[in-house]
Parts: sequence; structure tokens; C-alpha cells
Amino acid sequence: MSMSTLIPQGLKLEFADGQRWLIRPVDDGAAAIVAELGKVMRLDPSETGRELYVAVCGEYDLSDLEASGAVVCRLDASTGLAAKVAQMRRIASQIAREVMSRGGLLFHGALAEYRGSGFIMAAPGEVGKSTASRRLPLPWRSMSDDMTLVVCDGMGRFWGHPWPTWSRFLYNGPGGSWPVEDAVPIRAIFFLAQSPTDELEPVNATQATALAMESAEELMREVLLELVDADAARTLCTRALSAAKGLAAAVPAYSLRLSLDGRFWEKIEAVLPVGDLPESSNDGRGRDPKSVESLTAGDSLRVLCIGTSMIPTLDEPDLLEVRPYGTARVRPGDVVCFKSSGTGKTVAHRVVAAGPGGIRTRGDNNPADDDEVLQDGDITGRVVAAQRGARRRAIHGGRTGLMVLRGARLVLRARIGTGYLRQALYRSVARLGPIGRLLPMSLRPRPVRFDTRYRAFLKLLVGRQSVGHYDFRRKKWHIRRPFHLFVDEQVLTEVSAAASRSGERD
Repeated sequence: MSMSTLIPQGLKLEFADGQRWLIRPVDDGAAAIVAELGKVMRLDPSETGRELYVAVCGEYDLSDLEASGAVVCRLDASTGLAAKVAQMRRIASQIAREVMSRGGLLFHGALAEYRGSGFIMAAPGEVGKSTASRRLPLPWRSMSDDMTLVVCDGMGRFWGHPWPTWSRFLYNGPGGSWPVEDAVPIRAIFFLAQSPTDELEPVNATQATALAMESAEELMREVLLELVDADAARTLCTRALSAAKGLAAAVPAYSLRLSLDGRFWEKIEAVLPVGDLPESSNDGRGRDPKSVESLTAGDSLRVLCIGTSMIPTLDEPDLLEVRPYGTARVRPGDVVCFKSSGTGKTVAHRVVAAGPGGIRTRGDNNPADDDEVLQDGDITGRVVAAQRGARRRAIHGGRTGLMVLRGARLVLRARIGTGYLRQALYRSVARLGPIGRLLPMSLRPRPVRFDTRYRAFLKLLVGRQSVGHYDFRRKKWHIRRPFHLFVDEQVLTEVSAAASRSGERD
């Protein structure tokens, strides 16, 4: 096996989790493709790393290399611009698959850097990732506008590597190059949607996990299509889900609705975390107290709440504003932030007693006081406001705070009772059968099929709003209440059966 004179050495590709690859061609055709890939990814020659052998022609027998554990990427011997792009993408896809098998995740999202920290703007095609990336002003830096490869290091920190936008090389596109080895620590993820105005709203870890998997799904399918082993594909999917869960637990996530001409980056800058992010904690009673991801903003602190221990006053994922007490005293009824001496975690709970013997706290949704007794120096500050989306509300303290809490509990009980009544009424109406004929045509739910490169989706729309989707694997419709009252299940079954016969793959 003789190496090409075009690349006397392989090309090094090193990731922030310590993986170091050596992309090595084994024939002249592969050497030309690897050389071009090196320009696109800005890679340097090297002789060390885990070897990825790239071959175009079938002249060499690479079975011994595969038997020894080496990774081999075989390319089609096609020519032309589209073929060259497909060949480079195939090499990159193989590397991404190996990285994902070690806990990485390939995101359908743009990567931007701001003052040393990285932020992912994730969205499907046509939403505006590239446009948003181009609009970022200095000192922001756009690192990639379509894909990001995320890895986790040995300390549990997540890093983002910019990944090439392959479509830029097709249809007389501008092409480009990306500093793939220049990783930045991921501090937040923003899931984009179009809107007339710029709005930012936190999302909880469960939502973030689902959105992360949705952002990675189409790219994962491209990677999985190259696997012939079903067990290996299932293992890769399981590890990708685990990576998405870990990322969602470690990094704050937000829904960012952006307009065509707004200053959306100012919304992002208002919630940018700085410093190390604390892990979530548990209050020992089966409920998570308010763990926080914090950042300093002038003389106040912004914290993202996670957990249920402060319902009904606070709920995940409220964004809280915390102010230091200064010379003011802590009062019963105040909602305060403090760091637990037992766990080292930051918690937001209500003060139930304050005196010479110390400060006692309890979550509004907890049956008993917290175990530890606090002193004034243990208190970070008082929660003065909570924000969700564009709505900001004051969080009262002292006697007023206790009165507001009593009222909120009464409202919560009333809502629960009303919910039972609504369910009973819903069941009664459901027995009447579909009542969609009572609606005007523009408001009647209608099934619509959407085709993508790798799969089709069957959704139920009311106007432009999606109110349900069909699960081809389980052969079942999932429809939000109360919309399934307005559809004929028999008609939907016939539509889904026709879609399955037309070649749906899932």
C-alpha cells in the first residue's frame, strides 16, 4: 500500500473531548478528496492519532486494517462537483458517527461565540439560522451557520465544534472553510422560530432534550443510513439520546422567536451565563429545589429555575431576578436564594422564620422546612421578579408575600377543580362523535403530509397550527385536546393507511 505524493502525511482532526483523528488517504483519488477536505476544515498534516483510512478505488485490500480495529471510509469513484461534495460529506459523516458513539451529538444548529463562550442557535431549514448568524454584530463571532458537533469532556463540560455547511458548495454556492478544531464551551442553546417580534423564553430540561433530539434527528438519519448493523444503529441512537439529556441538564436552553429586523442578540446577551454552571440538586423529599444557572447583571442576579418545590409561586422554567439585601433585613415571607452548605447547590425557597436562632426556609410546595438553619451571610439575595417570555411579574416578600401565596394556593385549587369539571364535560361531548361539521371549513382540522429527504411526516393542521401528528411506527394518531373532537377517526385512519402504502419509512 503506497501513500499518495499529494499528501505525504495524514491530516489531524482533534476534538475537545480528547479524541484525535488522523485522516489518511490510501490512493491518489482519496488523496485529492482528503486534501480538499483539509482546506474546508482547516486541518494540518500530522502523523499521530486514531487513523481513518480513506479509499476511492478498489485496488487495495483493507480487510486487515478493519480487522485490526481501524476505521475505513470507502468512497464512490464518481467525478464532478456534486460527487466531490458528497465524498467529503461522507468522510465527515463517518467521523461524526465515531464521535457520537463516544457521547457526541451532531446538531442542526448554528454556532456563535461571544466573549469566549459558545451558543447554539438550533432550528430546521428555512427558519433563519444563516440569516441570524450573518446579522450578529461584533464582538459576536459566527463560527458555523448550519451544523455544530457537540462533545463532552471528562469534566462533564460540553464543547461545540463548527461543522461545514455542505450546501454552500452546490448550485454555484460560495463554498467556504470552517475552523473545525476551534472548540468553544457551550453556555446556552437557543431554539429558533420566526416571529414578528423578538421574544425569549426559557425551556425546561425535558423540553430541551426533546428539541435537541429533534434538531439532531435529520442529521442522525444521514449518519445511520450508512450503518447496516441494526444493533449498532440502536446503540448510536441510545447514546445520542443520553448525550441530549446530559446537554439539556448541563446547559440552559431557551425558545428564541426572532424577527427579520430586530436586535435579537440583545435578548441573548441579557441571559448569557458566565462562570461554571452548578448542577441540579434534590431536597431529600422527592422534589427538586430551585437549582440555578446564574449570571451577574449590574447589581442583580438572573437565575433560571428548575424544579417544582416552589409551585405555585414559581415554576420551571421561570427566569428570576435576585437582588442582594444590602442593609435590609431578611423577613418571613421573602423568597431568597442561598447556597446549601450540605450540597453546595444554589436553592430558592421562602423564609418561614427569621430571628436570633437563624433563618428557616421551605419550598412553597414542600410539606416540611428545609433541614439546615441559615445565617444572614448564607443568603445570596431576594427574588424580586419572575419572567416567562414577555411577561414579567413581581415576587412579593414579607407579609404581602405570604398573603399572595395563600391567594395563589386558592387559585390553584380552583383550577384543579375546574380541570375535573372540564374533563367530565369533555368525556360527555366525546360520546357525541366528531363535531367538525359544526365548524367553518377554514377552522376544520385537516391532515397534511410533509415530505423531506429521508422521511415523511403526517400532521393535523388547523389553519397553520399543528394540533397533531401520526406515529407511523405505532400506527397511531396523537392529537391535542380538544381537537380530536372535531375529526373523524375513520377518515384519519384511511389517510394514514394511504400514506403508509405510498412508501413511508420510519
